[in-house]
Amino acid sequence: MSSILERAAEFHGHLGPYLVLGLRMGVLAKNTLNADPFEIRAEIHTEKKKPRSCILDGIQFASGCTLGKGNIDLLESDKIFGVFFKGNSKIVIKVKKEILENIEKFSDMEKYSKILFEKKDGELFKYDKTEKC
Repeated sequence: MSSILERAAEFHGHLGPYLVLGLRMGVLAKNTLNADPFEIRAEIHTEKKKPRSCILDGIQFASGCTLGKGNIDLLESDKIFGVFFKGNSKIVIKVKKEILENIEKFSDMEKYSKILFEKKDGELFKYDKTEKC
Protein backbone atom coordinates (compact mmCIF):
# COMPACT_ATOMS: atom_id res chain seq x y z
CA MET A 1 0.00 0.00 0.00
CA SER A 2 1.35 3.46 -0.86
CA SER A 3 2.49 5.80 1.86
CA ILE A 4 -0.23 8.42 1.29
CA LEU A 5 -2.91 5.73 1.37
CA GLU A 6 -1.53 4.26 4.60
CA ARG A 7 -1.34 7.69 6.24
CA ALA A 8 -4.87 8.61 5.14
CA ALA A 9 -6.24 5.31 6.48
CA GLU A 10 -4.44 5.93 9.77
CA PHE A 11 -5.89 9.47 9.93
CA HIS A 12 -9.42 8.21 9.17
CA GLY A 13 -9.24 5.02 11.25
CA HIS A 14 -9.60 2.46 8.45
CA LEU A 15 -9.32 2.06 4.70
CA GLY A 16 -12.57 2.44 2.79
CA PRO A 17 -13.70 3.40 -0.71
CA TYR A 18 -15.14 6.80 0.22
CA LEU A 19 -11.91 7.76 1.98
CA VAL A 20 -10.03 6.82 -1.20
CA LEU A 21 -12.42 8.81 -3.42
CA GLY A 22 -11.92 11.85 -1.19
CA LEU A 23 -8.17 11.37 -1.16
CA ARG A 24 -8.01 11.17 -4.94
CA MET A 25 -10.44 14.09 -5.34
CA GLY A 26 -8.32 16.25 -3.02
CA VAL A 27 -5.09 15.41 -4.84
CA LEU A 28 -6.69 16.12 -8.23
CA ALA A 29 -8.04 19.48 -7.06
CA LYS A 30 -4.81 20.57 -5.38
CA ASN A 31 -2.67 19.58 -8.37
CA THR A 32 -5.01 21.00 -11.03
CA LEU A 33 -5.32 24.34 -9.24
CA ASN A 34 -1.64 24.29 -8.21
CA ALA A 35 -2.76 25.40 -4.76
CA ASP A 36 -1.28 25.18 -1.31
CA PRO A 37 -3.54 24.48 1.72
CA PHE A 38 -4.01 28.19 2.40
CA GLU A 39 -5.01 29.11 -1.17
CA ILE A 40 -7.62 26.44 -1.84
CA ARG A 41 -11.25 26.33 -0.71
CA ALA A 42 -13.78 23.51 -1.11
CA GLU A 43 -17.53 23.02 -1.22
CA ILE A 44 -18.30 19.33 -0.83
CA HIS A 45 -21.70 17.98 -1.73
CA THR A 46 -22.57 14.64 -0.12
CA GLU A 47 -24.74 12.96 2.44
CA LYS A 48 -23.89 13.86 6.03
CA LYS A 49 -23.91 10.23 7.15
CA LYS A 50 -21.49 7.34 6.89
CA PRO A 51 -20.17 5.86 4.73
CA ARG A 52 -20.51 8.65 2.14
CA SER A 53 -19.41 11.36 4.57
CA CYS A 54 -16.06 9.56 4.86
CA ILE A 55 -15.13 11.28 1.59
CA LEU A 56 -14.57 14.41 3.70
CA ASP A 57 -11.62 12.91 5.57
CA GLY A 58 -9.89 12.01 2.31
CA ILE A 59 -10.46 15.50 0.93
CA GLN A 60 -9.20 17.18 4.10
CA PHE A 61 -6.14 14.93 4.22
CA ALA A 62 -5.14 15.43 0.58
CA SER A 63 -6.20 18.98 -0.25
CA GLY A 64 -5.48 20.83 2.97
CA CYS A 65 -9.06 22.12 3.04
CA THR A 66 -9.95 21.54 6.68
CA LEU A 67 -12.68 22.33 9.14
CA GLY A 68 -10.08 23.91 11.42
CA LYS A 69 -8.97 26.42 8.77
CA GLY A 70 -12.56 26.97 7.70
CA ASN A 71 -11.80 26.48 4.02
CA ILE A 72 -14.19 23.57 3.49
CA ASP A 73 -18.00 23.58 3.49
CA LEU A 74 -20.31 20.58 3.49
CA LEU A 75 -23.59 20.83 1.60
CA GLU A 76 -26.13 18.03 2.03
CA SER A 77 -26.78 16.20 -1.25
CA ASP A 78 -27.64 12.73 -2.50
CA LYS A 79 -24.97 13.20 -5.16
CA ILE A 80 -21.23 13.27 -4.47
CA PHE A 81 -19.11 16.04 -5.93
CA GLY A 82 -16.72 18.76 -4.93
CA VAL A 83 -16.15 22.30 -6.12
CA PHE A 84 -12.66 23.58 -5.36
CA PHE A 85 -11.56 27.20 -5.71
CA LYS A 86 -8.26 29.07 -5.92
CA GLY A 87 -8.50 32.75 -6.78
CA ASN A 88 -10.46 33.05 -10.02
CA SER A 89 -10.12 29.36 -10.90
CA LYS A 90 -12.30 26.45 -9.93
CA ILE A 91 -12.59 22.76 -10.63
CA VAL A 92 -15.76 20.73 -10.28
CA ILE A 93 -15.11 17.05 -9.61
CA LYS A 94 -17.98 14.55 -9.74
CA VAL A 95 -17.68 10.89 -8.77
CA LYS A 96 -18.84 8.77 -11.69
CA LYS A 97 -22.15 6.97 -11.18
CA GLU A 98 -20.70 3.58 -12.07
CA ILE A 99 -18.02 3.94 -9.39
CA LEU A 100 -20.68 4.56 -6.75
CA GLU A 101 -22.76 1.64 -8.02
CA ASN A 102 -19.74 -0.70 -7.89
CA ILE A 103 -19.04 0.15 -4.24
CA GLU A 104 -22.32 -1.51 -3.33
CA LYS A 105 -21.32 -4.71 -5.17
CA PHE A 106 -18.06 -5.41 -3.31
CA SER A 107 -17.97 -7.23 0.01
CA ASP A 108 -14.23 -6.68 0.62
CA MET A 109 -14.13 -2.89 1.01
CA GLU A 110 -10.40 -2.73 1.74
CA LYS A 111 -9.57 -4.64 -1.46
CA TYR A 112 -11.91 -2.46 -3.52
CA SER A 113 -10.41 0.66 -1.93
CA LYS A 114 -6.98 -0.36 -3.17
CA ILE A 115 -8.41 -0.98 -6.65
CA LEU A 116 -9.98 2.50 -6.64
CA PHE A 117 -6.72 4.07 -5.53
CA GLU A 118 -4.91 2.66 -8.59
CA LYS A 119 -7.47 3.93 -11.13
CA LYS A 120 -6.84 6.97 -13.33
CA ASP A 121 -8.61 10.24 -12.49
CA GLY A 122 -10.78 9.94 -15.60
CA GLU A 123 -11.95 6.49 -14.54
CA LEU A 124 -13.14 7.80 -11.16
CA PHE A 125 -14.35 11.30 -11.91
CA LYS A 126 -15.87 13.69 -14.38
CA TYR A 127 -14.13 17.01 -13.91
CA ASP A 128 -13.91 20.44 -15.44
CA LYS A 129 -11.63 23.38 -14.64
CA THR A 130 -12.75 26.93 -15.37
CA GLU A 131 -11.06 30.29 -14.98
CA LYS A 132 -12.60 33.58 -13.80
CA CYS A 133 -15.42 32.12 -11.73
